Amino acid sequence: MRAAELGTEENPYDLIGVGFGPSNLALAIAAEELDSERTCLFFERSPQLQWHPGMLIDGSRMQISFLKDLVSLRNPASPYTFLQYTKAKNRLEQFVNLSEFRPTRLEYQDYLRWVAEFFAGQVRYRTEVTKVSPVRRPGEDVHRLFRLEARDVMTGQTTVCHAANVVHAAGGRPRLPHGGVCAGPAVIHSSDFLPNFPDHFADRSRHYEFGVAGDGQSAGEIAAYLMRRYPESRVHLFLSGEALRATDNNPFVNEQFFESNANSFYGRNSSDRAALRAELRNTNYGVVESGFLDDLYRMVYDDEVRGTRRLIIHPATRVTAVRDSDTGPQVAIVDRRSGAHEEIPCDGVVLATGYIRALDEAMFGELMSFLKTEGDELVLSDYRVCTTAELAGGLYVQGYGEHLFGLGDTLLSLLPFRSRQIFTDICKQTPQPAPTRGPVEVSKASAYPPPHYLETDPEKLYAVMERFNFATLISARAAEETVVTHVPLTLDRSRGEHGVLFGHLDRANLHVQLIDGHQLTVLFHGPNTYLPPYALDTSALPTWNSINVHVSGRGRLLDDRGALLTGLAGICEKSDPGPDSYRLDPDNPRIHQIIDYIVGFEIEIHTLVGRFKLSQELDDGNRRLAANTLLATAQRDESELIEKVFGLKIHA
Repeated sequence: MRAAELGTEENPYDLIGVGFGPSNLALAIAAEELDSERTCLFFERSPQLQWHPGMLIDGSRMQISFLKDLVSLRNPASPYTFLQYTKAKNRLEQFVNLSEFRPTRLEYQDYLRWVAEFFAGQVRYRTEVTKVSPVRRPGEDVHRLFRLEARDVMTGQTTVCHAANVVHAAGGRPRLPHGGVCAGPAVIHSSDFLPNFPDHFADRSRHYEFGVAGDGQSAGEIAAYLMRRYPESRVHLFLSGEALRATDNNPFVNEQFFESNANSFYGRNSSDRAALRAELRNTNYGVVESGFLDDLYRMVYDDEVRGTRRLIIHPATRVTAVRDSDTGPQVAIVDRRSGAHEEIPCDGVVLATGYIRALDEAMFGELMSFLKTEGDELVLSDYRVCTTAELAGGLYVQGYGEHLFGLGDTLLSLLPFRSRQIFTDICKQTPQPAPTRGPVEVSKASAYPPPHYLETDPEKLYAVMERFNFATLISARAAEETVVTHVPLTLDRSRGEHGVLFGHLDRANLHVQLIDGHQLTVLFHGPNTYLPPYALDTSALPTWNSINVHVSGRGRLLDDRGALLTGLAGICEKSDPGPDSYRLDPDNPRIHQIIDYIVGFEIEIHTLVGRFKLSQELDDGNRRLAANTLLATAQRDESELIEKVFGLKIHA
């Protein structure tokens, strides 16, 4: 995928994503795999990708298979699958050995962050979108663009950019009791549980009275966590139903989350959709995974054996408010059957009460009059918000259409398909001419350098790479942390579509952790020279001529010791090809003393960009003068290469 400069009215982004969680991360993958020429930018207020950080309880597992990752069900060959992640982390065999379809939540978040690293250049972290406005350019009768204002949460600095389409996937807002909640570290929503609550109650030996509101998976896990962490405390569990109930996840019911059934749900009339949502509610809402319920019940039973009661269940109750008092929070509840009111004193309260999903009026206020709604719900088509004729730009939402697309709209299962559907519709609504390709696939991600400085002849590109093979290896460890290493690389043109590069690093080099399965950038620097006006037969201003090749590809570490030794020997052969030159002896004992401290790697080349600034705008006579100037500053044995890349005979 190509990343452009911040969009202007004249040159807007194809799409800007609000939020960079799993939904928009899946969209970024779809954009790269389906049409990498589209320009995309994402804003995320967190310092890195966050996925339910409040509920990453040790040992808690996903409720779906690892195969329902960001992309596998759409494209099993994608480099961004969960299995590719375990391979890159050198854990694939161990993961298979677990015989476990459901990874831990902690590992799944690590997978999401691993994928997010590949798209770090397209994301502005620590930045929140504060306003989205429609834009009507001069001479147009409709609003075709969006203007977004985004604020850096650290510095307060505001960025403004434009896009033809906006994809909103910022998640929901915590749902709180209508009667209000007293503010403070002792009363929080489940989304903030782990980062805040345990630290506030640091003394595990004290007798606390905790309250947990909710009857779903989060409520059950938090109750169990508190019982394990605070053995002398009691937990009051406030349930809206009569008892905790198990999730209905049998394979026949789970077929409702197939792509085809999700699409057919959209085709039903509104009354049928409402009835089916109600019938399937126990697949996702107000239910707990059955195996976990068994574990929780065993904990309760063990307490009975000890003669204690630490889990106090309040069935059929509704939490109306959480009030402050001199002794701590007071949980106000009402009995759903009798209507009786009661207040339960607690030391700390966790509200596992779900989320509200609605557009933020402060952010989208200027768009509201253009959006079509039915009651409180948005009218959507292909996840695009239906609008009045005055708004032609595309506003898409992820996770805000459960009433139209079914219960899977807020779940992970359908992300690969939804991202494809959204991006395909964006491409249909925002057409662009297909890019032209040279004999080697050349990335034209940026308007720089000018087209006449782009070299596409593969023979010239490979000649530079083979002669100037001491290259610069670049990776992005995070959004604002670049890792750079200078390393000799040898080219094998017989492998892969565009060749394979071999290199080696010291095992202690940070780059070792950023190679296997990662996208890498390599710069090959050819000769360069200052070009003064007196060197030419023209009045041109001074400039600088240079020859460079930019390579991108996916890296892999070499586990085979023999392949590493062969690669090291190849460096000697290609760098010093003379008949009497030094050759590396694989049996040399000095090699075996250092080999364990060396890591070999390969890069399969995906794209090459030749950036040859060689006075192409001048006539042949002045270009010959420019070539002579470059030659005079280069080593004598570079003459042949300079003639080759200029395409001009310099010496008779």
